[in-house]
Amino acid sequence: MRIFLAALLIVTPLVVAAQPTYFYPSATTFNKTIPTPEQFLGYAIGTHHTRHDKIVEYFKLLDQLSDRFVVEEIGKTIGERVQIVAKITSPSNHARLDEIRKKNLENSADIPLIIQLGYNVHGNEPSSSEAALLTAYYLAASEDKETLQWLNEMVILLDPVYNPDGRDRHSHWANMHKGSPFVADPLDREHNEAWPGGRTNHYWFDLNRDWFLGVHPESKNRVKFFHQWRPYVMTDHHEMGSNSTFYFDPGKYASNNPIVPPYLYDVVHPKFAEYFSKGMNSIGSMYFTEEAFDKLYPGYGSSYVNFYGGIGFLFEQASSRGHLQETTTIPISFAFTIRNHFTASLATIRGSIGEKDVLRKLRQNFFTSALSQVKASPIKGYVFGETKDASRTNAFINLLLMHEIEVYELGQSISANGKTFEKGKTYIVPTEQTNYIMVRSAFEKDITYRDSTFYDASTWSLVHAFNMPHAEVRNPFIKGNQVKEALIKKSNGIAKSNYGYLMDISDYQAHKAIYQLQMSDVMVRTSLRPFTLAVNNVPQAFPHGTVVLSVQQQKIDADRLYAAIKKVIDATGITFYPIETGLTSVGIDLGSGSVRTVNTPKALMPIGAGVAASEAGEVWHLLDQRIGMPITKVDLQNFSRANLNNYTSLVMVGGTYPTDKPTLDKIKTWIQAGGTLITLKTASEWAIKQGLTKEKLIVMDTIKGPKRINFEDAADTEGAKQIGGSIFQVDLDLTNPIGFGFNEKKVSIYRNGRTFLQPSKSPFNTVAQYSANPLIGGYIHKSDIKRVANSAAILFSGEGQGRVILFSDNPNFRGTWYGTNKLFLNALFFGSLVSLPTNFGEE
Repeated sequence: MRIFLAALLIVTPLVVAAQPTYFYPSATTFNKTIPTPEQFLGYAIGTHHTRHDKIVEYFKLLDQLSDRFVVEEIGKTIGERVQIVAKITSPSNHARLDEIRKKNLENSADIPLIIQLGYNVHGNEPSSSEAALLTAYYLAASEDKETLQWLNEMVILLDPVYNPDGRDRHSHWANMHKGSPFVADPLDREHNEAWPGGRTNHYWFDLNRDWFLGVHPESKNRVKFFHQWRPYVMTDHHEMGSNSTFYFDPGKYASNNPIVPPYLYDVVHPKFAEYFSKGMNSIGSMYFTEEAFDKLYPGYGSSYVNFYGGIGFLFEQASSRGHLQETTTIPISFAFTIRNHFTASLATIRGSIGEKDVLRKLRQNFFTSALSQVKASPIKGYVFGETKDASRTNAFINLLLMHEIEVYELGQSISANGKTFEKGKTYIVPTEQTNYIMVRSAFEKDITYRDSTFYDASTWSLVHAFNMPHAEVRNPFIKGNQVKEALIKKSNGIAKSNYGYLMDISDYQAHKAIYQLQMSDVMVRTSLRPFTLAVNNVPQAFPHGTVVLSVQQQKIDADRLYAAIKKVIDATGITFYPIETGLTSVGIDLGSGSVRTVNTPKALMPIGAGVAASEAGEVWHLLDQRIGMPITKVDLQNFSRANLNNYTSLVMVGGTYPTDKPTLDKIKTWIQAGGTLITLKTASEWAIKQGLTKEKLIVMDTIKGPKRINFEDAADTEGAKQIGGSIFQVDLDLTNPIGFGFNEKKVSIYRNGRTFLQPSKSPFNTVAQYSANPLIGGYIHKSDIKRVANSAAILFSGEGQGRVILFSDNPNFRGTWYGTNKLFLNALFFGSLVSLPTNFGEE
């Protein structure tokens, strides 16, 4: 190690000569045995984008060299990149660190203050992770009296890269296209990433929306670590347009979350703003506050902590999007953006230690206020559970547990809101619990808005995202055992049959089960009609879509079929029913022509410039992670090379698609020959406008002219007309294959777009239709609610031997809408079965 450090100090003195003055203008003394980031990396900070593995390597070196520094690995990303957090404090505090952590969870005031600095959740906003390197070095090496006070009185948790996969994608791009000298022209390739860009993670998801949703391992690992420590302060460092300046909180006051106690917004934000402004003033940087960025949604990195008695701070820095870029004033350099984030990091630490008493009061005020809200509310708890879909129920419970919400088994059966919830099959979340504010966020569909312009979603009710049967409980109830561990659906054994097996597809894992059976060469068939058949001499009703596995109608023998079913049961926990007859007591018999073969899906999805990367990523993630099914992703520029006859389905998410005649003719011919085109949102508009279907859009009213409005009000006026994200109710045709597996006709769906479909002229083709009063929760402009009401949510259109299935919305939104994923999966697996009746028995 000594030889390594000596080599660093010999090789790189010229590289770092000017850097300390620029980044550390007021620092005096550093421990010379601790290498600077520049000495370790071999280049000056701001002249190259640092790979994630080098950041990790530097942090682990500091762990070895500094008794202030301990690095913990908290998990890995999908891309197999390690996630780390540094725990930085004095050696004496390190000696009792776990004691400090445990006492902090008890809200003890006689321990060091715990804060967390977090960086680079959007991969192509890279300056903050470079600032994290500088911050880590400063805290490990500075001998200033102020720094020593911080270390004695605080535990600083530092996560240098929230999104390692996205960061490396962007860093590679920026370094690969870097010029020497730097090219500042905004048109240069360095400043214009190829699709999908580095903002998102491996599956093209925005991780700064995932703290609340917990879909991805990066978020699950971070949230778990958060609850182990519960810091008082958290930061979230971002970048914005190159022609802007620097933003710090407080944000737009009208967009603060109304259920979070106002002390946070009214007192703590303004106090910390004084520290942030002082820091920016000291280096001459311009900045703004209060004009933008809401605090409504609990899933931001700068807001999640607000729902647990802490405070989050958002920093937004004008981006160089590379190493140097021209702006409307002077060129902005990568080093300049790094310095601003570094300055904000130190200002956060100064503010935290300076306002320690205010932060303690904030936490005390938070829990006192939450208790007052509980007492003022008539709601005693929320009861929920889908008895026919244990997988979806368990996924919902596990998400609640991730947020440390208390969940109990129901101690006795109760009736609420016209529904009966059975003991042993359903669960209850009491409102009288420590994390009541998060309970409200998970279950309530409405909040009181002070504004009608939203940075993101205007509602986020998790219970509706899962389409979970639930009810508010306003009377005393009996709790059963507390659920303390993540639930996994247990598999059930099954007796071997020489005749056949049945599977109800109500469970969320049904499509995974079907695909695994197909991969084991099992012939899977499904019933288009319901029936009743005796199982173990007990009559049992089986709904539309029930999977029928005949032993006789297989290419494999009975033993291999039985083994395949047992393997699927072990993987999914789904119940199969062995049967000894095809004769039913009610409805069709199992040899009926209404029992159809389910073709193994093979899907192609066009991607690339113009296509909504997040929506494409949601489809990719769903099939990869939950079904175990591949999907071919084809760049639009290569679409002409694709032989569509090799695919059963073409999935087109929102975006802009080609309108040239060869492409359209190719798709039309494929549909006519039996292909299934599935379109979401604006892709549905494209399909209609290009004549791929006879269905129609609802035309906007452009005859009535707008009233005159002041120019300065334009952004707010037009913003209020956007559908940032609201929850609506639709009526679903449960007899249509796209509706198979649903138990209720009323389904909650998420809408954040302006695609409005007319109900079909055919009485059979409107699969799902918005109700007359469709809004469940969230904001929508009065002009749009009229368009949504009674419009079509899902349309089926038969075209030749094929069909087009159009969604007005996105059923896979952010990987969280378990309640509507099945609509998309049904379209993919059962799309070929969606056809108007032909001759009996034909397929």
